Amino acid sequence: MRKGVLFAALLAALVPATAGAAAPTGLVVASVKANRAVLPGHPFYVEVRVIDRAARPRKAAVVVSAADRQVLATRTATFRPGRRTAVKLPVNLTTLGPNPLTVFVTGTRPRRITVGVAEFKARTGTVVVPDFAGYGGQFNHHVYAALSRAAGVTDANVVDMENKMRALHPEFSRVFFTPQAFTDPDKMQSFVRTVQFAQSTGTDINITWQGGTLLPQQFANVLLDLVRNKGITHLRWVTLQNEPNRTRMTMDAYAKQYRDLDPLIQSIRGQVKYMGGDLVRAPDTGPPNQQAWFQYMAAHMSDILDAYSIHVFWDYFDTQKLVDRLTEVRAIVDALPQNARKPIYVTEYGVRGLRTFDGAPQVDPGVWEDGTPITQTNISAFQHAWFDILAADLGYLGTSKWDSYYGKYDNGSQAYYVIGGPQSGWPLYPMYNLLQLFTTTVKRGWQVVATDSVPNTSRLVAAYLGGKKQLTMIGLDTAGAQLNVGTTTATPYSIAGFPPSKPVNLLIWNANADGLVAPRQVVTADANGVVSLSISQQAVFVLTTVKLGGTS
Repeated sequence: MRKGVLFAALLAALVPATAGAAAPTGLVVASVKANRAVLPGHPFYVEVRVIDRAARPRKAAVVVSAADRQVLATRTATFRPGRRTAVKLPVNLTTLGPNPLTVFVTGTRPRRITVGVAEFKARTGTVVVPDFAGYGGQFNHHVYAALSRAAGVTDANVVDMENKMRALHPEFSRVFFTPQAFTDPDKMQSFVRTVQFAQSTGTDINITWQGGTLLPQQFANVLLDLVRNKGITHLRWVTLQNEPNRTRMTMDAYAKQYRDLDPLIQSIRGQVKYMGGDLVRAPDTGPPNQQAWFQYMAAHMSDILDAYSIHVFWDYFDTQKLVDRLTEVRAIVDALPQNARKPIYVTEYGVRGLRTFDGAPQVDPGVWEDGTPITQTNISAFQHAWFDILAADLGYLGTSKWDSYYGKYDNGSQAYYVIGGPQSGWPLYPMYNLLQLFTTTVKRGWQVVATDSVPNTSRLVAAYLGGKKQLTMIGLDTAGAQLNVGTTTATPYSIAGFPPSKPVNLLIWNANADGLVAPRQVVTADANGVVSLSISQQAVFVLTTVKLGGTS
């Protein structure tokens, strides 16, 4: 007998063909419950609660069938007089979209329920990051110094850049402190002014001692002055040394610097925490050493450090590296002793391009295949989005992009920024628009929650939950990572977890391959809280219940 015929015969034998044929048995179905939405192929339970009003125990069949009357699950249960009995039946659905189910209990009227099947689902009860630090970028501490003034920055034109940074609403950002400032008043005033500027944007601030031998008392005086006298309430983190595992500094010397500074800033340690690492994978020559540094910090610095940090850079044609770096560091930290596992931040990350073009060397970070500076391309911004979404899904607490705006760090040249130079009117590059979209729809202090996903997909989605239950989900198709221009290829998504039958804001970055955020659309979740979309492959989308343009 064929399987479908067998199911139909079983259903006919267990239950009446129509509700009118049900014989009174004293059984009453009190409720039928199931997950509102599930992933295809993920078993779930349909729970049936039955009240027995008869005088004696009896057995009855409980059956769950699909819309075509195919039996999905069946169980014979014993019901006892005067009791409420719960019967759970495992069901497995594979068809995307709403799946109507009918529940039969022998001698009762059928009950119906609909379960949505989606490819992605926000699991809001499973917290990945309890207190998300957010997204931001590096503030160049020399933008107000002679170095940058000589390159075109003035007190008059820098106001434009400052306004654009405030409109960006960075949430977690970093500022270098160079010991050169102790003997160069111009660099010191630029540093202080930069920190005050960062404070005015609302971002939380990490100050990193850039390099060289630490001068503990002098650096402590700078930090104390910022907090006590300059009103820098957003100074949250201090890091000592930039990429120390690329240098000749020993691990013992590294730890000693934190120990030397710590007693000198105890009065502000309630506000300011220590971040350690700023590690790259390996020195410029030699094998990877990041694991040894993490293990040392775990063994010798876990009592003083509050978090770890890493730096990640990759070539636009080698996106596997961004995945590998995030996953390998996550695995290293997860393997540390439990008391030494600290939150992980990314304090520098960025995309690099070709270092030469038509035989000519290019300004770091290089150019795309047609000679366009890589930071001005859509693929650079897209790959940053990939990095940010994956970092959130893996439990990283925040990312600070290298770099935010034009300025001179030293006599060399680099151009990782999202806001170009004053010579061109402080132009906004595609990454600026993407980052602003993220900071508008994901807030510092929110939670990152788990996202269930179908397997073997190039699509990636992250979910963020606000204190008032606002839900934002950000997604993309990694297959679009090399598309600097538009494509007719669209990627479908079905995403569960939104309030049923309620409107959801949809914002799409780069929908028209222009590096911009398209005008807001409003979509409606179905009765199971599922939103279905079709998004151009080169684009990044945001679904959010945040009230845009008003309070969230």
